[in-house]
Amino acid sequence: MSISLYNDTEKIFRVENHRTLEAKLSQVYALSQEEDKIIHILVSELVTHGKDINQIRQISQISKILGQSLGLGTKYCDTLEQAAKIYDIGNLMITREVYEKDDKLSFEEFEIVKNHTLLGHNLLISKNFPATDLAAIISAEHHEWWNGKGYPRQFKSLEIDIASRIVAVADTVGALFRRRPGRKVWSYNKIVEYIENRANVQFDPDIIDVFLINKEVILEVLLTDLESAPSWYI
Repeated sequence: MSISLYNDTEKIFRVENHRTLEAKLSQVYALSQEEDKIIHILVSELVTHGKDINQIRQISQISKILGQSLGLGTKYCDTLEQAAKIYDIGNLMITREVYEKDDKLSFEEFEIVKNHTLLGHNLLISKNFPATDLAAIISAEHHEWWNGKGYPRQFKSLEIDIASRIVAVADTVGALFRRRPGRKVWSYNKIVEYIENRANVQFDPDIIDVFLINKEVILEVLLTDLESAPSWYI
């Protein structure tokens, strides 16, 4: 996908962020073949542009827990944990004004914002690192729904990569556990109920099963960064 995709939508996309990040990554790839350095740079970029470092940690750890509970291999789950830190890199291309709007996005805004999935995919793919290649797949697919009504390609069921199905659940949990413009923090019980009710609609029912099995462990992951959790969190 070329920069020309959003030449006419600069009010929504930060064109300069894409160019700067592409240049920075190209330089790093040329100088280093260490995947950890690549992950560190991408996480730093996400945090610099407003992503909560604790949310990044939570999503990656929850993803690993779900992968392990599904019986995926140790090496794969380690790669998944790393990939789940950086899959949302495409959001760096969305202006803060749009991303933090209290009002609902217009149809036109939402149609453009959907492209962050493919922008992130194109930034991450073919770097010859297991975590970045897996993150590229997750970037493209984490908004696909089990019933085929997600975006950008309306994949459904097992057409969606297992990593993307896992991170979709972890991402939703992490997002609902913190305040966003126009939405307060949800209690954990409300989050669990919501996730359970989205099985066979938005989420893979097998992943929901292991989420429910591990819900106490996942709550510990979410509460790790809080000195004292208000009772309504739970």
